[in-house]
Amino acid sequence: MLTYDLKVGYSCNNKCKHCVIDDSKDKLIEQRKNIDLTTEECMEQIDAALKKGIDHIVLTGGEVTIRKDFPELIKKCTDHDLAITIQTNGRNLGDERIINAVKDVIKIRFVIALHGKEAEVHDSITQVLGSFEQTCNGVKAMCNLGKLVILKVVISKINAPDLSGIVELAASLGVNYICFAFPHGQGAARKNFGEVMPTYSYLKPYLDQLIRIGKKNCINIEFEAIPFCIIPQAMQLVGELKYFDGDTICTQVKEDTFQWDEVRKSIKSKGENCAKCDMNEFCEGPWCEYVDTFGTDELKPIVFPEEHRDKIIEKIKEYLK
Repeated sequence: MLTYDLKVGYSCNNKCKHCVIDDSKDKLIEQRKNIDLTTEECMEQIDAALKKGIDHIVLTGGEVTIRKDFPELIKKCTDHDLAITIQTNGRNLGDERIINAVKDVIKIRFVIALHGKEAEVHDSITQVLGSFEQTCNGVKAMCNLGKLVILKVVISKINAPDLSGIVELAASLGVNYICFAFPHGQGAARKNFGEVMPTYSYLKPYLDQLIRIGKKNCINIEFEAIPFCIIPQAMQLVGELKYFDGDTICTQVKEDTFQWDEVRKSIKSKGENCAKCDMNEFCEGPWCEYVDTFGTDELKPIVFPEEHRDKIIEKIKEYLK
């Protein structure tokens, strides 16, 4: 499946402390350019992607649901029979305008950002009072429509103690899939680095706990930018395995289209220990900014029993086919 990730703009009704788009947004502001694509520009981008043979589109931002042309964008995608993923903070998903635009769409799913088990933590991260309640209501609205909902949690020092509670909250909301993403130290995350960025060592007990809670509640867990050696007991949950040979093209606002899978790997880094790890060929490593700040001493090689190593690696390769 060829996926097209379209950033429709950088305007957003949240101000998340970990958001990576600030650098790109600030660059456009300095150049006195609009930080959002026009409707016409969005349609042109989609048409160009269709010529490349895409069958799946990710509409993201910024926040796509605050756009007045959201129904038009959805219709454009459905007219071309594209599978649709909406990446959103979920705050507007209970609005009649949004519900009417998506209620009859079959091939659509929602990846909704939720960063705390309660308002105190979530709202402190989004820096918008009341956003937690609105997001939870948005999750419920899409679940009530029978839509597939995936929660996206950006892990930070702020919400690390909340992670298991978010799993339990997801179960209560009727969601059974959560992606926990390690923060990328760019944009707002770089500006708030000391407040936001945890070390893997600090996170490990919280990750181990949420894995247990997820299994107990039958919640599917996926991790993004968490190396295998940090969760060796649950390596199958490392999300990069799903995208090992991924095919995603991406367009930032007012920038050229690029192959995201190639770029993602180029902005990650490894250490000396990684060469000794039996999972090295499958692992992308941490974000470069993490390695630049904290080093790689936490990354301990995974070594399979010598008599079973070849068989294990072969099974992993079969899984990736």
